[in-house]
Order: sequence, then structure tokens, then C-alpha cells
Amino acid sequence: MAPILTHCSVARAHATSRAAKEWKWRGEDEFTSLGDRQSLPPCPLPTLSTPRRVVLVRHGQSTWNAEGRIQGCSDFAKLTKKGKEQAQTSSEMLREDRFDALFCSPLQRASETADIIWGEREQPKHILPSLREVDLYSFQGLLKEEGKAAFGDEFVKWQKDAANFCIDEHYPVRELWYRASLAWQDVLDESKDYRSCLVVAHNAVNQALLATALGLDPNYFRRMLQSNAAVSVLDFAANNSADSNEGGTRVTLDRLNQSPDPPFAGSGAGRKARARLVFVRHGGTDRSEDGLIAGKEDERCNVLGRLHAVKTAEFLLDLEIDTIMSSPLYRAVETAREIALLQPLGGHQTPPILEYDELADLDFGDWAGRPMATVRGQEWPEGGESMDDFWQRTKTAWHETLKLLDKGEGKNVLVVGHGATHAAFVCHCLGLGPDAISLFRIETGGVTIMDFPDGALKGKGVLRSINYHSHLGRWSIPATQEDYSDVCGIDGCF
Repeated sequence: MAPILTHCSVARAHATSRAAKEWKWRGEDEFTSLGDRQSLPPCPLPTLSTPRRVVLVRHGQSTWNAEGRIQGCSDFAKLTKKGKEQAQTSSEMLREDRFDALFCSPLQRASETADIIWGEREQPKHILPSLREVDLYSFQGLLKEEGKAAFGDEFVKWQKDAANFCIDEHYPVRELWYRASLAWQDVLDESKDYRSCLVVAHNAVNQALLATALGLDPNYFRRMLQSNAAVSVLDFAANNSADSNEGGTRVTLDRLNQSPDPPFAGSGAGRKARARLVFVRHGGTDRSEDGLIAGKEDERCNVLGRLHAVKTAEFLLDLEIDTIMSSPLYRAVETAREIALLQPLGGHQTPPILEYDELADLDFGDWAGRPMATVRGQEWPEGGESMDDFWQRTKTAWHETLKLLDKGEGKNVLVVGHGATHAAFVCHCLGLGPDAISLFRIETGGVTIMDFPDGALKGKGVLRSINYHSHLGRWSIPATQEDYSDVCGIDGCF
């Protein structure tokens, strides 16, 4: 059914469409004097002495989002009714979270979203021009169909190879990566005693903020989606690792694209998936609840873990799962069985469960049963599995998963495993090495969704979400915490 438009909403749509037709790139705008449109390598992250958490939010749906019009850094679009509702949903998600400061893009679709989320908070607000959306010059204001017709091969380049796309003698994505690194200089300014910050900005610039924080180059543009009003969380801390002589800042992605709409619905961001992989970390256990290392030692889910499994199974009812691959450890198998058992309630067949030894947790040897905080920085334990061996077996499991996904159009495969294997799969998806495993935090009951728009074996994976856990309701992990000194050590929850 077509949406019902009020007289006011029709008038707004006509006004923004007219503004788009009348607007033309003339070689400069209000941001030109900033001098930040440069195709330079990103600046290093500031060095921190205390931990800091940053919560990123993309603005709600705008009038130009709804029209399919290219926005860039233009400021004609406002939030739609749906966009305001999305922002309100995110506001509810973050209602109990404490922030020391707000950083916001100067564009009105972001500032409207920020005002809704920030509410009555009295902490400082900072408007950063560096947080504006990607500068797209002559592309701005065009409908996507108009862009194809007017620019032909250049538009295809923007879609297929954005990192090397050039328009009006500018490389927009390379410039964006540099500009995002400038934004980090302000957000992570050590002179300001901020422990948790809210950043409200846009799709492309949020991608650039995430990528530059994680050390990923412009070729990762569109590999980590940002839906309207979605929440992503990053942790920053001093790099005191015993095996690092470089110091600097250590980064962990706590969650990616926790959106108001169900992430597998595919609304608001990304291309349609020809195949989809959903990775679920098993439900909680006594050890995971107490912050103890489990590794390959077997244990059952506790009461909370069984609730995690049921909540996750309910969350996945709208997704038809063709096959479930599971670690052989009981906490994973138990979670997989619960998800398979509930699939018929969504009108689907009960999927088969295939157990793979390669999906078992990392073997921590003598560390099993000990608190992660007490072993951090120590040499790898005697009897522990080498990271090379772990990496190779997860790589084998990854390729087996891709083969299953490639057996038919629209296949959905679910993998149930552990924090370390979960993070390893994220790395395999992005083409990263084993050193990147600690970049990603995965909680019990966390859900990661990987889409393959061009097929599992031929195309690159796109991360629709990482460590999504809004479906856990009151048992989901808050976006901010009182103490960041021991948030999984800022090095992943394995």
C-alpha cells in the first residue's frame, strides 16, 4: 500500500525536489574554506591515557532518503515522520545511557536526530563540520536514475569502485577518510575528560569513522553498513599490550549497526543479498557470566543462557534458515537446537544441524577457568592452541560455510559458535588477518549478519550487523557503562 501523504508532507517533498533541481555545484560552498577536502592519508588516532567509549548514530530517514536522492553534504533534506520515529526508537534504546558530550554534524537531518536522542541532557554539545556527510559535488541533488543517465561510467565507478571514484577533480571517499580522521582528533581529545561520547552523523562518514578507527582503508567503503538511526559502539584505550612496542591507541568494535528495524529486514542500507550468513554466539554460561575463560572445556547454558537462546530463536523467526552449522561444544549445540526447534513457528521447515569440530572455541590450555583480567598481557599458556592453528581451522570452517551458501539463490545459513570463532569469521569476511581478531567484541547471544550481494564464493561479504543484541531486551548490554577499565580488557570477549 502506498503511504498516505498529508498536504504538509507533499509540500515539503515538492520544496526539497525543487531545491535539488535548482542547486548546482559551482566549485565551492560553505565548507570550502575549511580546507579539509584533501586526498591525504588518515591522521593517526590520538593517544589516550584513559579508556573512552564512542557511540555512533546515523540520522533517521530523511526526505531525500525517501526519494532516493543523493544527499552528500547538501542541507536541503529534513527528517521524515518515519525518520523522527526511528530517532525516537534510538532515543529509547539509549535512554538510560550516560554521555559526557555530544558531537554532531552541522547538517539538519543529523541535528534533528541528535536533538531527539539527546533530550534533556545538559552535557556539552559540539557541532563538528568534519562530521558532515561525504562531499559528492555535482552528484548532489540527483536521483540515482538521473545520476546514471547524466554521468554514465562515472556513476558506475561510484557504485563499483568508490575508493577510486573521481568527480569535479575530487576523490570523495579518499577525502572522507582523511576528514573522518580529523573528526577523531576532536572526539578523542585527551584534554577533555570525556569517558563516553555520543556522535550523530551520516551513513558514509560513520563508515569512515569506523574504518579509520579500525585501521581499514577506503576500499572498505560499503563493507560495514549504517542504517538510519542505527547505533554502533567503539572502545578506545591505551595500547599496553605486552607484544606491542608501538604504544598508541587500542580499538575494539563493541557492536555495529544496531538498528531500530530488524537488521535482516534489509531496509535503509545495502544491496539485496543473494546469500546471507548469520552467526550467533551461544547463550550464556556460568563461566561467561562470571568473566571466566571457558575455551574448549564443555559446559551447558545456564538459565540466562537458555533465555538468550529462546530470545534469539524468536528474533530469527522471520528468517528462513536452510542449514545450521554448530560448534560441537554443548553450549553451542544447545543454542542451535533451540533456534531450529522454533523455526516452524515462523512457517519454515526445521533446519538440519551440522556439527563441525573446526567451529569449537579457542583452546586456552591452562587459562581455562581463570578470569580474563588476570591473564591479560601474559605469555600464551602451556597447552594452549596456537593462534596459527586456530586461524587455519576457522578458515576451513569459513570456506565450508561459503560452499553451503553458494548452493542456491537466497540461501540463509546460521552458524552457532563462540566469541573467538565469531570474531574470526568477521575477519575472514573482511579479508583481515588473525591479528585483527581482537578488534571485535562478541557477547553471549550476540548476532552478526553477513550479506553476499554478488554471491558467497564470487563476491565480497558485507557486514549488516556485528554483535547485535537488542533482541535480548532487558538482558541486552547497555551502550555505556560506569567503568571502562575492564570492559573485556578492550581486546575482545573470547
